[in-house]
Amino acid sequence: MPKAQKPTPQAEALLLAALVVLAVVIRWVSLPEMTNDMNIFRQWHNQLGRAGGWRGIGTEIGNYNAPFIYLLAIAYYLPGPLIFKVKALWIVFDVILAFFTYKTVALRWPGSRRAVAAALVMVLLPTVAINASFYGQMDAAWAGAALGGVYFLLRGKPWWGVALCGVAVAIKPQGVFILPLVLLLVMSGRIPWRTLLAAPAAFLVLDLPAIAFGRNPIELLTIYDMGRQARNVPALSLRAPNVFAFIPATTREDTVRMLGYLFCAALVVGVVYVLVAKAAAMTPERVVTAAALFSILVPFALPGMHERYFYLADVMTLVLAVYRPRLWYVPLLVQASSLLSYEPYLFGRNPLMLPDVIPAALMLAALIIVGYRLLSEAFVREEEVENFELTATHVEFRPPMTRAPKMVSEARPFSVSKSSAS
Repeated sequence: MPKAQKPTPQAEALLLAALVVLAVVIRWVSLPEMTNDMNIFRQWHNQLGRAGGWRGIGTEIGNYNAPFIYLLAIAYYLPGPLIFKVKALWIVFDVILAFFTYKTVALRWPGSRRAVAAALVMVLLPTVAINASFYGQMDAAWAGAALGGVYFLLRGKPWWGVALCGVAVAIKPQGVFILPLVLLLVMSGRIPWRTLLAAPAAFLVLDLPAIAFGRNPIELLTIYDMGRQARNVPALSLRAPNVFAFIPATTREDTVRMLGYLFCAALVVGVVYVLVAKAAAMTPERVVTAAALFSILVPFALPGMHERYFYLADVMTLVLAVYRPRLWYVPLLVQASSLLSYEPYLFGRNPLMLPDVIPAALMLAALIIVGYRLLSEAFVREEEVENFELTATHVEFRPPMTRAPKMVSEARPFSVSKSSAS
């Protein structure tokens, strides 16, 4: 049998270009779709125009924070139909999301094709492609900032990392899904307490232009007040694949909602407590695993969630699968859950659609798998974990995280595996 020849660089470049073109075409085909979200943005866009365009950023428009209004103001001055220019603006954040995916994966696999492949898979994920071009939503903006925060935390640059987490929160309240990771790193002594100042500082800096143009600072800085946010989604769940799909509460909803907030806080604190009490070394793999866990756990337990609020889970579980290849099936579970929960919004309910408990069960399965992987390691001696992983590794190197001694003083080096070991 003749020996197979290695593909030429030209063939590989051609295939990569084909995937990029495919990602662009997918978004181009979806651009003309007018959704309810886009109709709402059209109203806000018209309101901004009546307020004087850029000068209108000081006006209370919609229920999003000031950065969204800035982006809407940029779209106001761009040429072309509103639906195209707004969606095109959101698609820019898909590129930023791909960039941070590439950079984060390159920390784990330097010099490998995995980084490029992961970035391409990210922009081809169904939920990522649908979000900006079909929905007309900008979830890649806050998720990209959150992933950027994880990247800089892995590099041992906590000020930049925490600041980007603050940017994620400033863009949308769902950015809080990444904050438990920051809490974990602070409580475990991996980053200094003072770096927490970077998050509110970033939030305030992004709000300052709107305040300077006349926006009420109290109204703006309290835009994420729980009472105000609850009015936006009065139901316990809006097609979200979370715990409330299993709780068909029609009475005492206010009490159930408050219990949901408290239950979520208890779960987050419980996870942090276990990892801190067991002094689990926050290696880069565990940082990514914790980020993926919290991105699933928080929206799964919180009330008032949309189906889109698992966007960060879609993103972080893909990165997790590259960091821990043995968990390759986790992003498939999360992606299937998210897509099934999107159906009623995109196509309307029909008898053929699966009940909401099915996507919720898939998301619960992903949550249990990631949670078990992270927490079980906390009860195993570090020497045993290292010996287990070294059985499938051959080469070791130290990642750029070594720039921050506090972050990696107890961390083991990355392991480059020639097998599928995570």
